[in-house]
Amino acid sequence: MTSLDMCLACGGGLLEEVADLGDSPVLAGALFPDRESARNAVRGELKLAVCLVCGHVQNTAFDPGRVQYDVTYDSSLHFSGTFQQYADELVKQLVDWYDIRGKHVVEIGSGKGDFLAAIAEAGGNTGTGYDPTVEPSTTIPGVTLVQDYFRPGDETDPYDLLVCRHVLEHLGDPAGLLSPLAASAPREALHYFEVPAAEFNFGPDGLWDCIYPHVSYFSAGSLAALMRRVGFSAMSLRPSFHGQFLSVEAPVTDGPERDVSAAALESTAVAQHISLVRGFASRWQGAVLSWRDEIAALREKGETVAMWGAGSKGVNFLNAVDPRGEIPVVDINPRKAGHHLPGTGNEIGTPDSLVGTNVSRVLVTNPAYREEIEGQLAMLGVSSDVALV
Repeated sequence: MTSLDMCLACGGGLLEEVADLGDSPVLAGALFPDRESARNAVRGELKLAVCLVCGHVQNTAFDPGRVQYDVTYDSSLHFSGTFQQYADELVKQLVDWYDIRGKHVVEIGSGKGDFLAAIAEAGGNTGTGYDPTVEPSTTIPGVTLVQDYFRPGDETDPYDLLVCRHVLEHLGDPAGLLSPLAASAPREALHYFEVPAAEFNFGPDGLWDCIYPHVSYFSAGSLAALMRRVGFSAMSLRPSFHGQFLSVEAPVTDGPERDVSAAALESTAVAQHISLVRGFASRWQGAVLSWRDEIAALREKGETVAMWGAGSKGVNFLNAVDPRGEIPVVDINPRKAGHHLPGTGNEIGTPDSLVGTNVSRVLVTNPAYREEIEGQLAMLGVSSDVALV
C-alpha cells in the first residue's frame, strides 16, 4: 500500500494541505433500511492535500479498512436519460472507432453490469465484469459477472478491450493496479479509463464532489502523470460528460519512459489547477453556510424544500447542510425507493411523491441533469422552482 504522504499520481512527496472538510459517510452510495442505521453509518475524515508537482489532490486521512463494498451499494446512473445518452454514445464510440465486434471485453468495477451489457449487445461481444456489488442473481447474455474485486492476472482469456470507469479514484494505490496490468496486458488490447475531472470537482459547479470513497481527484495533468508512470501511452486524454469526467484511451507501451499528454503536464496548467484547489475550502464553507441560511429562511416562510437525487453529490450536500435529515429526497432509481441515506437518514422517495405536496423549491446538485429534472417535474404537474446548489 502506497503512503498517502506521497502523491498517488506522480509519486512525488510535495503535498500541501488545502482543505479539512470534517467527517463524512464512508460509502455515499450505500442504502440503509431504516433511519437509525443510516444515521449510524460509518464515517471518515476528509483532509485534502494537493501535489505541487502534478496538481493531484488526495484525501490524506483515507483509511481503506473503513470502506466495504457489497450489494447494498448502488451508484448506477443509467436510469437518467441524460446519463444513458452519454453511455450509449460512449459504447458506440468504442465499438465503431476500435471495431470492438465479436471480441472479449473485461470491465473493472462493472457495478450492476449495465455498461458491460450494452457494449456486449452493441458489438456481439462477450464480457467479464468484476465488482463486489454485483447481484448474484444477475444474468446477462454473453457476460459473466464476478462478485469480487479485479486483480491483475484474474482474466483467464485474452481481452481486446479493458474498461475501468470510476474506479481509480477509489484506490489507495492506483499504480498498484495499473502497473501489473500494463505489464501483463495483451499487446494489441485497448484500455479505456474514466475518472471524475478534478477541474470540475473543485470548480464553482462541483462543490459537492468531495466524498470519502474518493481517495483521489485526478486533473488532466495528474491523470497523464499516472498513465506515464505506469507504462500506458494515452492515445486520447480529454474531458467528457459536460466536462465532469476525464477519459483516456490507452494502448500498452514498451516501457514507462514514453511521454503522454504533454500539454496536460505544462507548468502553467498545473499551476492554474493548484490555484483553483487552494480556493476550494473557502468556497465550500461559504456555500454550506449560505444554503443553511437559505433553507432556514424558506422554512420560516412556510415553504418546503426537496432534494432531487440520492447520489453521492446529494448525500454530500445533505450531510453538510441538512445533518438532521429533514429535507425530502427523491430519486429516479427505483431500487433506492424506501431506503435511507447514510449520515443524515433522509428517506428516499420516487419523483411522483412530490405530486400534491407544497414543495416550492427542488434542489439539484448536478447542472448536467437540470433540464431533464425540470422536464420530469413538468410532466408530474409539479410547479416547484429548480435551484442548482
